[in-house]
Amino acid sequence: MSDLIDASGADTAATRKAGSQSAYRSAYCEVVTGFHDIATFARHIGVASCTVYLWIKTFPEFEAAVKSMTRHDPRLRYREDYCEAVVEFLKDGYSLGAFAGSIGVTRATLYNWGKSYPEFAEAMQCARAKSALWWERRIIEAAQTGGGHVGAIIFGLKNRASEEWRDQTHAEVGGAVERIHRIERVMVRPERSEG
Repeated sequence: MSDLIDASGADTAATRKAGSQSAYRSAYCEVVTGFHDIATFARHIGVASCTVYLWIKTFPEFEAAVKSMTRHDPRLRYREDYCEAVVEFLKDGYSLGAFAGSIGVTRATLYNWGKSYPEFAEAMQCARAKSALWWERRIIEAAQTGGGHVGAIIFGLKNRASEEWRDQTHAEVGGAVERIHRIERVMVRPERSEG
């Protein structure tokens, strides 16, 4: 830290900034692109993350390199072949969450892709329908053969095709209902007493 002390002997923010800039090497532009995040890169080269962020603000070529780095896992990037893959995967009764797990992403990532890529949103709808078909075939098979765990199949259907397979509750109010057909207003005059 002694090289970061100015002429008066004070450790100032300006001298820290100057010291961190002097640690910057243009070769880092190529190196940083191989890392998934800035913190890992900073640990790799032995500097604090705040130093790397300072380099991003100070050196335009480094900023460009950081923008092109694989900040997120490459598996998080959408690929067109996922449209076919999701349909193929769910045709065996699996859920979208299971598909997400099989490709190493979260279900939320799938929904985000659906918002960004209409063809993927359509593929997810088709895949859900294929999954529901698988489960409906299981319940028909169970009804015909008496085999299988019907409770598990119904649970699968309620979760895969809830529009068609849900519990419905109907409430009826019992008791007599009286209707008022006509309301009359009668004015009665008091009788006069004679006397």
